[in-house]
Amino acid sequence: MNINQINTKLIKPITPTPQNLKNYHISFLDQHVVKKYIAVVLYYQSAPDNGRLEDSLAETLVHFYPLAGRYIKTDLTVDCSDQGAEFIEAEARGDVRVTDLIGKTDTIHLCPEQYFGLDEGVDDPLLSIQVTRFSCGGATIAVSVSHRVFDVSSLETFLSAWSSASKTGGGVAPVIPSFALASLLPNKDEKFGLDSNKCQGKEQKIAVKRLLFEKRALTRLTSERTSGVRAACAVIAKALIRLDRTTHGKSRDFVVFQPINMRGRTGVPSPKNACGNMSFGSFTRRVSAKEEVGIGELVGLIGDGVRRGIAEYTEILCPDRDGRDVIIHVRNKNIKEVFKSETFVVSFTDWSKFGFYEVDFGWGRPIWSGVGPQRPRGNQTIMMRSKEGDGIEAWVHLNEDDMDLFEQDVEIKLFMS
Repeated sequence: MNINQINTKLIKPITPTPQNLKNYHISFLDQHVVKKYIAVVLYYQSAPDNGRLEDSLAETLVHFYPLAGRYIKTDLTVDCSDQGAEFIEAEARGDVRVTDLIGKTDTIHLCPEQYFGLDEGVDDPLLSIQVTRFSCGGATIAVSVSHRVFDVSSLETFLSAWSSASKTGGGVAPVIPSFALASLLPNKDEKFGLDSNKCQGKEQKIAVKRLLFEKRALTRLTSERTSGVRAACAVIAKALIRLDRTTHGKSRDFVVFQPINMRGRTGVPSPKNACGNMSFGSFTRRVSAKEEVGIGELVGLIGDGVRRGIAEYTEILCPDRDGRDVIIHVRNKNIKEVFKSETFVVSFTDWSKFGFYEVDFGWGRPIWSGVGPQRPRGNQTIMMRSKEGDGIEAWVHLNEDDMDLFEQDVEIKLFMS
């Protein structure tokens, strides 16, 4: 697919950011997330009007002012001096239709180049958007944001606000974000005894495969007390454990890792529309290489890991506790337990609950949604909701050599799309 970038500009808030908000200190958790960008790609049957998108973006950035700023690494702050968010206009050459891309995992040319860089330069935008038009009249909108200041839940909040402003022309009450997490969990000079980025392993050439768990399959796999996402995760985890046994020539102890969005799950509620990083890693218990586990046991194991993670982090916003110390304690415990030699870590990220299919800029809802190309250093699977809402799409990222073996797995073949 040949994509031609036609124009790049910076969109600034329509009104200047007040002086008292110019220096946004990132939170303790922001400081320690893996340094990368996260992105969602939305596919539309009808192409939006770029002028309307730009105008509504300028309105939205008034409330999401850190996204128009630049990160100052030495100060651990965002300089909110309204430098602007990057807005790229592009077009697809040839007769490729946007509907031809549904189900395709190659989104590299649809995302802004900044997505593949860092946000440590004085000129690096924290928010980059690429609108790509197709000859059929459709378009994709890729929205990339620095993980240093936003997680996926924050990205959903921004998309809801931006699309609402575009669709209504500013005629309804805007979605107002909160940036209070930075003051509730202020920075602290603590490295957990291990750099979060070093826990990711070595860089690898990654292949991506999309698995589709339709309603009928999920009904077969689940019970009244089992979520479809956990059932799909269990199927994939079981296949990855078999794959790990094949590639290493023996069984290894394993754990399953999942980030948990703690909004609405803390003892003291987080602020409404809290933006920043509020997702915490949860781990299952270590499963011995000698222990045989089936799909049902894996579903229970994953559920127990999530519940344990929620319980461990529930007090992070309590006024009588230092939330940073809670995070340090749990992270150190997990690091010591999980990152031992000969431990296989299966990693899932659940994006299925986010309302990407509701992002209507005034030209209709997306006909599909996907994720930006991932650059993991190991296996990682992102769970997405299908457009119909009753199925699960799993974007599996593996080493290229491992992916060939993974696709040969008898159970995985049932869900290959």
